[in-house]
Amino acid sequence: MRALITGCEGFIGSYLADLLVAKGLEVWGMVYSDAANIAHLVLKGRITTMKADLKNRKEVEAIIDTARPDVVFHLAAQSFVTVSWERPEETLHTNVLGSFYLLETLRRVRPDSTVLVVGSSAVYGSCYEAEMPIRENQEFRPTSVYAVSKVAEDTLGYFYWRVYGMKVIRVRPFHMVGPRKTGDACSDFARGIVEIERGLRRVLEVGNLETVRDFTDGRDAVEALWLLAERGDAGEVYNLCSGKGYRMREVLEKLIALSGNHIAYRVVPEKMRRYDDPIFIGDNSRLLALGWKPRIPFEQTLSDILDYWRKTLG
Repeated sequence: MRALITGCEGFIGSYLADLLVAKGLEVWGMVYSDAANIAHLVLKGRITTMKADLKNRKEVEAIIDTARPDVVFHLAAQSFVTVSWERPEETLHTNVLGSFYLLETLRRVRPDSTVLVVGSSAVYGSCYEAEMPIRENQEFRPTSVYAVSKVAEDTLGYFYWRVYGMKVIRVRPFHMVGPRKTGDACSDFARGIVEIERGLRRVLEVGNLETVRDFTDGRDAVEALWLLAERGDAGEVYNLCSGKGYRMREVLEKLIALSGNHIAYRVVPEKMRRYDDPIFIGDNSRLLALGWKPRIPFEQTLSDILDYWRKTLG
């Protein structure tokens, strides 16, 4: 089987590449930027990569024409909420038109391929505690340009299944965390703690610590994606989450405890987002029914993130 991973160099994409190579698939990776996360696969000739910008239709078409995949894991995106406020047009172009270019090319070239459109739980937007856990039939209430772009991407996936009969499966990950990820709160907390350990800073500056989030280790997440490619129902949508919520203050204090050091921190206004959804816990029953369950304890994930930054920062 030939698999194509868009965004292959990213956090989830790189772990997925590791998994698919181990399972004996012929793996093609669409990459946009630094591919350090998959360098070990490239050097051993275990994966074929092609550089492309999702915003460039001709580059997307060239990859599909060359790879002619049996299964596609669409992970490439502008995936940062804060960036979406600063560069809204780029976010919409990448996530909406880029997804359209991919799906439309697959419709013409490989209409029988299985396509996992990996969106985001951000589509659900602002929810109330009484609505927890969030199920897949929850209405969309996007609260950022990023979330709006993911609503459109999700809807495109549904459209190509409903109208053209393509085997599109939509996935809505909640907060995926783990070593190799950068730019999220867990990673930023851990990096700051390690910088304090190294004497590079004295105090960790943080944002809103009162929000509640549902975390899944990226290494567990890619097992779910492969399971969905094998057993998921075309046209269906699946939450990818642990089903358990943690307050961000608790996450920070767990990391501090794991560090074994006294770490001072303070909340600063410049770390606050324009809007923070207060609580996000998902219902993963559809995924559990297929046989998946998280294996890696959250404390182990946090410990591994700390170790990652200790190695990265030297």
